[in-house]
Amino acid sequence: MKNKFHRYIPLILIILLSVFLYFFKINNIPNGVYSDEATVGYNAFSILQTGKDEYGKSFPLAFRFFGAYTPPLYIYLIVPLIKFLGLNELSLRLLSGISTLFGIFVVYSLAKDLKIFKSSAVPFLLAFLFAICPWVVFNARLGYEVTLGYILFSLGAFFIWKGISQKSFSALGLLILSISTYAAHTERFLVPFFLIFVLFFYRKEVLSFIRSKKFPITLLLLVITQIPNFILLFTKAFWVKNNVFEGINIAGILTDFFSQYLTYISPSGLFGISKDINLQHTIPLLAPFYSWLIIPFFIGLYVLWTKRNSLSGKYIFILLVTSPIPGSLSGHFISIQRILPIIIPIFLVMGLGFDILIKKVSKYILVPALILLSLFSLLMLWRSYFIFLPKENATWWSYGYSQIANIVKQHPSQTFVFDNSRLPPAYMSFLYHLQYSPQEFQKQFSPEFVDSYYSNPPYNPNYKIANVDIRPIVWETDTLIDQILIGDTLAISEEQAKDHFLTKIIDVKDPLGNSIFIGYQTDPAKKIADNARKKALLLRSNTR
Repeated sequence: MKNKFHRYIPLILIILLSVFLYFFKINNIPNGVYSDEATVGYNAFSILQTGKDEYGKSFPLAFRFFGAYTPPLYIYLIVPLIKFLGLNELSLRLLSGISTLFGIFVVYSLAKDLKIFKSSAVPFLLAFLFAICPWVVFNARLGYEVTLGYILFSLGAFFIWKGISQKSFSALGLLILSISTYAAHTERFLVPFFLIFVLFFYRKEVLSFIRSKKFPITLLLLVITQIPNFILLFTKAFWVKNNVFEGINIAGILTDFFSQYLTYISPSGLFGISKDINLQHTIPLLAPFYSWLIIPFFIGLYVLWTKRNSLSGKYIFILLVTSPIPGSLSGHFISIQRILPIIIPIFLVMGLGFDILIKKVSKYILVPALILLSLFSLLMLWRSYFIFLPKENATWWSYGYSQIANIVKQHPSQTFVFDNSRLPPAYMSFLYHLQYSPQEFQKQFSPEFVDSYYSNPPYNPNYKIANVDIRPIVWETDTLIDQILIGDTLAISEEQAKDHFLTKIIDVKDPLGNSIFIGYQTDPAKKIADNARKKALLLRSNTR
């Protein structure tokens, strides 16, 4: 018993390190609440308070966020966290961190159960490298659904492998995969592709399972768990991110698919500069995977090719090939968060490379090299994520909204206009930071809107929330009212401020000292007088 415990000491140490990496200053780093986080949090808050989402839809099967739809599992799971911890960054992000801790066990267990690695050190090494991977740490500290989705998928894939390795199929694995389709949009489409590949390559195991007594009850449970997806199947809520309703152009679809697929699996994007144009998805000066890991990765690809006919080799291949498919079919720009399920198969490929290195390279060279590279990697992670990201990427994390919300709360009798011309999701940041009453906000939506909820009714980003009007500034009328106009640095120019007699009273800066939001007090008396003067001059010139 004592020896068995000693065997797992490395895994325990990895978990302890991970707890630090995933939860240290999680309330403050990232140092803003991204619009997706705010939307998830406020809708969970609304469900807690009213049993309805922001629009007044009772317990949605898919949540409508900014004109798109998101599977509901993450939102419902954080409702009890918000109940006990309040609506804040901790309650939003805690579930992702906990999910990733489970992911470490999945990596270790899958690496061990594949029985493809000769060295017993490889499963521990992969668990450690997974735990400290920049891509993993980044997503472990997010307050929305993508992390839960890929961890659930990986857990289901692990149990599927357990069944295959026993010449059968796993009912538990199928059920977990079914549940994962309610966690994130990627898994909704990945699971069918993954199972098609598994059914093709492991036909004997599947037939054995179908003939077993477990099959009828498993099939029944699968059908039951998929009822919500069947209900949504022929609505825009199910397909909205995949352009299915925008016309079919086979040649265009195939071209876009292969272009995006190759971009997603490009080693330069995985181990070098990220191809994601959204800086909110990136860590300054750090690739998704540490660059030095490209060596075991390429060695592992060669080894995987040599083991392509083995039971476990085929399984790693399936995981690796199917993971980028949903992201490549999205029909949108590159977003590395759509291919998170590829993380674990990439580490399994690296494991094959490390297995060769352990065999071929002297331990007196390899072990010190791995220790130095790991320490260097952790140092780079600390520098880039915990020091650079809060400063350089603050605005990409919606930094500044909490400061504006505090100003609004401190002046309840003052009217504010927040210009959202370039910031359509701004209303959600105000709902979140003001913790505005869901009951009051839901009054802005008609019963007809709620009835057409899954048909993707028109998206409107303009709302009245407490004493804030969130909409584009209307210069002809807004300057004639005693109020404060707020916007980003492009919303109000110095020339406009001068022409409309505006006085700057708010200047919210990012951690680098750059202005993010600027607020101006209007002067209706001067503006009205100036308008009257201009009107008189115009009238005088017309009568000459």
